[in-house]
Amino acid sequence: MATEPLIFWDAPAHLYTEKRPDWYWAVGLITLALAVVALLFGEIITGIFVVVGAVALVLHASHPPHTVHHEINDRGIMSDLTLYPFLSLDSFWIPHDEFPPKIILKSRKLFMPYIIMYIDEVDPEEVRAVLLKYIAEVEHHEHLLKRVLERLGF
Repeated sequence: MATEPLIFWDAPAHLYTEKRPDWYWAVGLITLALAVVALLFGEIITGIFVVVGAVALVLHASHPPHTVHHEINDRGIMSDLTLYPFLSLDSFWIPHDEFPPKIILKSRKLFMPYIIMYIDEVDPEEVRAVLLKYIAEVEHHEHLLKRVLERLGF
């Protein structure tokens, strides 16, 4: 049963900053140091895990994000083909002092407590007005680790 979108927009999946060669050198040297320390302590699996994890992070961070289509309808919030029903969401927050604007959704699911969607092409106040009809507005903040990783270019 298809429903008409109340509001929709396209936005990047995550923030992206262009990486310079010194960023790759820094990540490589830190990874190498951590792997060597793990090997010195006899933790071979940990050393391998550090290297594999760093390679995965670098590969993810070096690609520009894809564009995601978001829409809000009377059933919930669609992000590409994923529907987040309003019944599975506790509340939302749109930080007013951050750029680019984003929605922080608090989910009732245990393994995905916060969903972050960037807002582009539409006014955040319009998105706020539509969401207020369906779920509560409660101030939320991103996890410190997510902000640190974004600041470091991941």
